[in-house]
Amino acid sequence: MKTVRDLGEFNLIHRLQRALGKANPTVVVGIGDDCAVLRSADAKKFLLITSDPVVEGVHFTLDTPPRQFGWKAMARNLSDIAAMGGLPRWAVVSIGLRPNTSVRAVEQIYAGLRAAAQKFRCEIVGGDTTHVKHEQFVVVTVVGEVERSRIALRSGAKIGDSVFVTGTLGGSLRGKHLTFTPRIDEARWLVRHFPVHAMIDVSDGLSSDLQRLVEAAGQRIGFEIYAAEIPLSRVAASSLTAALNDGEDFELLFTLDPRYVTALRRRWPRKFRLPLTEIGRVVRSRQPVTLVDAKGKKQSLMPAGYDHFAQRR
Repeated sequence: MKTVRDLGEFNLIHRLQRALGKANPTVVVGIGDDCAVLRSADAKKFLLITSDPVVEGVHFTLDTPPRQFGWKAMARNLSDIAAMGGLPRWAVVSIGLRPNTSVRAVEQIYAGLRAAAQKFRCEIVGGDTTHVKHEQFVVVTVVGEVERSRIALRSGAKIGDSVFVTGTLGGSLRGKHLTFTPRIDEARWLVRHFPVHAMIDVSDGLSSDLQRLVEAAGQRIGFEIYAAEIPLSRVAASSLTAALNDGEDFELLFTLDPRYVTALRRRWPRKFRLPLTEIGRVVRSRQPVTLVDAKGKKQSLMPAGYDHFAQRR
């Protein structure tokens, strides 16, 4: 019997997507992007819905301070809203606790959840609690909004686009995955001032998330990524492999018409201290992602980021 380990996380998602069938007319974008996109009563806006769990032993350990994994549980979802160019509005939280968990620890989990939500004016409006015998978990669902004219999907990459990433990559396993700041402010500024063609947050690793953009485009495109331009985190010890594959950096990866690159380069540092790096371009190609080294040598970059069913972090 085939198992989910045999299938892998993303093939499982594709299989479930086929099984669920066609969405009804209220659904603008269903499974396959950072958020589901739904029609709103406001004709100028879409609703965004996303839900992510954090699970003990997978996303945090017994030694992780409760406030930190509370922050992470909320921030992961806020990062999905950012990747769509949206603003978070409301959140519900479901939490599974061992009965011997201290009340103080639970209060600290919620302090982390609340701190992340309040930073971006998102309100926690409900949820649920349950007991578990083994691994504890927190599941957050966030509802957000985005203007119809500003929504950024994974599917819009165009041949000739420049490819950008915010921040630095490769620091997640050294602790960034517990302390990162969702790039909501940066994403909102981008979609207000520039026609972003495609965007995703780097959660599974650059190599895998580039592949997601290719798949979403639904046409024969590819990415040429320049290895020397990938911004490496200092704590990653200049490891290109970590930057490509570790995941949970939660930076923005997006494509933009090259006509706007000069203006973006000029205006970005006036607004943000966060680095912004052009790492490649979108090309017509049968090869989804190609890595180009400093000497111009090209090699296929296979998706080797995090897969929940293929490995354990």
